[in-house]
Amino acid sequence: MVDILMSVFAAAMVVLGTGTGVVALLERRRRSRPVPEPELTADQRFEQEYIARMRRGARYVDLKGLQTLSHSSLELDEVYVDVSLVHRPPHQVRTDVLAGLPTTVQGRRPLAHFLDDPRPQVLTVLGGPGSGKTTLLRKTARDICDSGTPVLLFLRDHLAQILRGASLPEIVVATLARSDLVDADQWVARKLRSDRCVVMLDGLDEVARAEDRRSVSAWVENQITAFSGNDFVLTSRPQGFLDAPVDGTVVLQVRPFTAAQVRDFVHGWYRAVANTVTPDAHDRAEEEARDLLARLDEAPALVDLTVNPLLLTMIATVHQFRGALPGSRADLYREICEVMLWHRDEAKKLVTTGNNRHKMVLLRSLAYLMMTNGVRQLAREVVLAEFERLLRRLSTPLDAEAHLRRIISDGLVVEWERDQFAFAHLTFQEYLAAAYIREKNLVDTLCYAVDDDWWRETTLLYVAGSDADPIVLACLASRTSTALGLALDCVAEGVELDEKLRSELDGVLRDAANDPALREKVLQAMLSRHLRSAVRTATGAVVWRTPVPAGLYRLYDNSPTVEGWGGEPARGMSASDAIRFAATVTQSRVSPHSFRLANLDELSDPAVLPAVRNLAVWTKTVYHAPRLWMPASPQRVVTNAALADEVHADLSPFVLSTLLRRTQSPGLGLFELIASLPHEKTATSPLFPVTLFIPQRGCEESELHRYIGSALADSVRSAVSQTAELFLPVVHTRFTSVLKLAEIDPIGDIESLASLVQGPTSGESPWSRTARRYLVSALDEWVRTASLSADDAVRIRFVALSLAAESTLDGRQALVQVAATATMWDWWRTGKVARPQVVILAADAPERLSARPPR
Repeated sequence: MVDILMSVFAAAMVVLGTGTGVVALLERRRRSRPVPEPELTADQRFEQEYIARMRRGARYVDLKGLQTLSHSSLELDEVYVDVSLVHRPPHQVRTDVLAGLPTTVQGRRPLAHFLDDPRPQVLTVLGGPGSGKTTLLRKTARDICDSGTPVLLFLRDHLAQILRGASLPEIVVATLARSDLVDADQWVARKLRSDRCVVMLDGLDEVARAEDRRSVSAWVENQITAFSGNDFVLTSRPQGFLDAPVDGTVVLQVRPFTAAQVRDFVHGWYRAVANTVTPDAHDRAEEEARDLLARLDEAPALVDLTVNPLLLTMIATVHQFRGALPGSRADLYREICEVMLWHRDEAKKLVTTGNNRHKMVLLRSLAYLMMTNGVRQLAREVVLAEFERLLRRLSTPLDAEAHLRRIISDGLVVEWERDQFAFAHLTFQEYLAAAYIREKNLVDTLCYAVDDDWWRETTLLYVAGSDADPIVLACLASRTSTALGLALDCVAEGVELDEKLRSELDGVLRDAANDPALREKVLQAMLSRHLRSAVRTATGAVVWRTPVPAGLYRLYDNSPTVEGWGGEPARGMSASDAIRFAATVTQSRVSPHSFRLANLDELSDPAVLPAVRNLAVWTKTVYHAPRLWMPASPQRVVTNAALADEVHADLSPFVLSTLLRRTQSPGLGLFELIASLPHEKTATSPLFPVTLFIPQRGCEESELHRYIGSALADSVRSAVSQTAELFLPVVHTRFTSVLKLAEIDPIGDIESLASLVQGPTSGESPWSRTARRYLVSALDEWVRTASLSADDAVRIRFVALSLAAESTLDGRQALVQVAATATMWDWWRTGKVARPQVVILAADAPERLSARPPR
């Protein structure tokens, strides 16, 4: 038996990938030992081929049923994320597509955990549509090939044989024979009797008729008894199992994806796609994965759907091939509904009674009824009455009750409470109602509801595929804060809009600055739009993941130093301006929140970080002024050449003249050079900072390095022999060469940067000790005020670089970063580069305050 298993393992390694490290090692060993391989027995050859076929059959992701073009060769091993399982009574497992679990239900275990028992296990895995049950079995089958024998059957494909009374070995043998693998020696039957198999039976619920399902359940029980030494795993949707339970099974529920699993899946998906294109496409794959996750972070309704593996697969597919989320969410919702209602059944070749498209007709009308009634759920008798009204116009053999059962099985509608039915997610209700309005040309319903936030998402889903002019016209006529916010949302959706309407809307926004009453409405409209990006972090605070837009910021502060317009982020405000803005928004009382700047812990929260990692954010601190947090520099690096140019400007003729005149006994050449340099024009001109370190009595030329640092002193000495015209260029060239500049990213977090600059040490020169004390003091002031003047930028840059020239390699980088950061801040101040500073709002909101505004 050991020999057989080793042979299977070796064959499996060959199937998994010729050319891998393992295969290469085996090949080298085979060549080094020219001993002929032993002849395989018939059983061994059959087993090798059986395992190879099992691997091949479950190698790729099953994407049948998706309308959007998709890769058919995505490796399952590269994309798969374990959904995990938990013990759950079958009557407590919800049937909808987004079935979750109460917070009191703890535990996440892989299927292997439950199979890892010396005693034979009989398990039933329940989950809603698209929850990953079939994929779980296919991945498990591939994994078992390494050490055992998997048997995977899709019950829907073998119903006729089961009803005729065929045994498990007979069905497996017949299945293999259809792919030209003939079991002439009854290997399958012997394998099952040897108690070494894991039998996986998928899709009890996919047997359409209830009486047939009960027959299949009885057959499963008989096979468990006949081959009792093997593990058995059955999958089903909850209702299918409750109608025809299998006695003696341990029931497990599939758990929804966590936020971390969603991110793992998205990155794995794009890596797998990259592998099907070119080997060097991984960077592009990571970029696209980050783009999808960022778009999901900006669309809470889509985030709610990602807990379901099938819906997440659809989202990834649509994003990959259409390149847009959430702008194409109407198309996404359409595809989700069609896949859930009929495409998956068609792909699986399931026989169903009645016209599948009729389900969409019923659901659209039901969604519109619920929207117009302002409810999330309806009683059974109301649902059946609506279905019966519609079915009288449709040619279908099914009655209203039968249609309701089919729709519940599809997972888009769920029995929320006893005899109370609702859509699995409000998004589906809103989308289907919008589709009904478009189909029946009921746009007036939306025009009359522009002041009702309950209709907002339905309206936006409608305008995504229809003329938005009537909606925006109604919004401008109403001019309430809700209506104006809806008009802005329509524009943000990128819909086509009449030029006159767009101009009128722009005029309303401009007039708001001088009209207090209109300003309050526009303010509330803009703030309400902005607050929809909020999430609650692990700290308990509510944080808005998008920067404050310029249109909103300018209602409070229209300073010319602030950059950005409309929906763009407001950029370039000072720390005090950022604090003042948060306080002013709070004082306006257009929201129940007391706003403040987000802190570092909140910005680093997994729910927030992906949306802000490339920003420069003013953050709240306890003891100091706000800190500028830049996890990834949004600006270009301060290059070697740029930093050298700034140093040359710092070492102006005036500065050198003032500096060198402080020497007490200059040599003849230096004296002549000093005379040729221009004098300071006024007494108020800022002196170069190193002159502060020279004693008032002056210093000898030979001791110049003790008071201005060795880098500048050596540069001056090397240029003394030059003519007056060449003196300054030589000083510049010499000085920048000894600094050993390197292109480096500036650090926005000044407090962290200041901590890298140590205080004076005993081994430093007198100038170095004095200069370092000055630098530490200047950085402390920079941290305290969160501002940097032009003179301070020059002083900090030059002192830091001069110290860097005398420092060891370890200390040099921090000092160069100080100089680069001071330079970047000075560029922001002068407008040489765009200001990146933005505001992310947060609020210490109690739990009763939702992170999202109520509908």
